[in-house]
Amino acid sequence: MHRISAALACLAVVVTAGCGTARSTVTTHPSPPCPHATGLTQADSGKTYCVRVGDQISVLLGSTRQDMWLEPLASGNALKGVPNGMASLAVGVTGAWYEATRQGRSVVTSVRPPCRAAANSAGTSYPVGSCTLKDRFTVTIIAS
Repeated sequence: MHRISAALACLAVVVTAGCGTARSTVTTHPSPPCPHATGLTQADSGKTYCVRVGDQISVLLGSTRQDMWLEPLASGNALKGVPNGMASLAVGVTGAWYEATRQGRSVVTSVRPPCRAAANSAGTSYPVGSCTLKDRFTVTIIAS
């Protein structure tokens, strides 16, 4: 009887030790990297993009003469408007160029008719929430 108790005790130790070293079957998936921004269009509205300090991005919004986008505006502290160095834009295209000048976050917004919302008093954004999805543009840029 003593041998059976000793064997059971030994078995209990082995099972317990084995359980202590079991690996978790749960795998974690890293979040996808933030996509890099260079040239943005209305198809990018509602998305978040990443840039590095010193990178430049363009925002080119196409439409017709009757429903032209208002000049894109950037709020926050990461982006600064820069000259584009290009010739004039095609008819129906509204554009803006920015450089990431410091780490941080900026939101670029624009609107078009029938939504003719005025920019905020600082001139850095439009109240896009009052416009339908097809008549508003908003993109978040994160600079690192």
